[in-house]
Amino acid sequence: MAKKFYTVLLVPDASSQIRTFHIAKPLLAALAASAALVCVAFLFFIYQAVSLNGHMLELRRLRVAASQQGHLLGKVDRLGAELAGLREFDARLRTAAGLEAKEREGSFVGTGGADTPSSGTLMAAAVAHQTPSADTLTRELDRLSHEMIDRSKSFQELIDQLEAKRGILAATPTIWPVKGWLTAGFGHRRSPFTGQRQMHEGVDISNSVGTSIVAPAEGIVSYAGPLGGFGNVVSIDHGHKISTFYAHLQRHKVSRGQRVKRGDVIASLGTTGRVTGPHLHYEIQVGGAAVDPSKYVIDTATVKFLGDGESAE
Repeated sequence: MAKKFYTVLLVPDASSQIRTFHIAKPLLAALAASAALVCVAFLFFIYQAVSLNGHMLELRRLRVAASQQGHLLGKVDRLGAELAGLREFDARLRTAAGLEAKEREGSFVGTGGADTPSSGTLMAAAVAHQTPSADTLTRELDRLSHEMIDRSKSFQELIDQLEAKRGILAATPTIWPVKGWLTAGFGHRRSPFTGQRQMHEGVDISNSVGTSIVAPAEGIVSYAGPLGGFGNVVSIDHGHKISTFYAHLQRHKVSRGQRVKRGDVIASLGTTGRVTGPHLHYEIQVGGAAVDPSKYVIDTATVKFLGDGESAE
């Protein structure tokens, strides 16, 4: 059976010789198939190259995301640890200051509800190679952020309460106003002048004339001058319904309206008024009622007790 051929004529130009090629039909079909296969292979390699480049970009993006996620996870863990320390510090401060405890740990308002894991749970998951999702980390950061705001409010509340207590402490007469000997205590006693039992609304502290008398707490002088049988006196308003009274002074060294601090010299001990000897008559009043000064004093060594309370008034 004769083979079929295809004749191909090549005519370079008008002056050149025409060239003739005979190509068998099966060979032409094989060449066409080979060309098609080469084209398909070329297109396939182009597709693979583009796809591989896309995968490499995605892998790079995932690596960056994983790095950021790891950084975020570390940030969540550090923030959680800091908040735990702040919670403990807050509780200790409140206990030391005698203030009401804040809500129990974990009661702060946050986002995510019961389904939001704690930072400790997130770190445990990371150690187990179960990296938390970005949404989970975001919710945890939101929760910690809300708790940080609440903790800040708690500290401000604590500061305000401590400041209020500081004001009360500064206004409380916690030291004796003069050194000496306690010759008459607070309470009912027999008067050295009438012999009758009567209420002694302060204490008498004896020492030599001219001994300095100091303010036992900060306050404002409400009166400084003579007052009948008490002789020269000074009265100080300490605020918070607390006031102190000093009588039988040699002279006062403050004036009405003057602000004084604990330890400031306000007068000198004397014998003015109705007395039998040099001493200071000292009173503390709370809400207008006389109270025992010795109940407020911290430094009890400054004044020593002498006698049985039958001293001068």
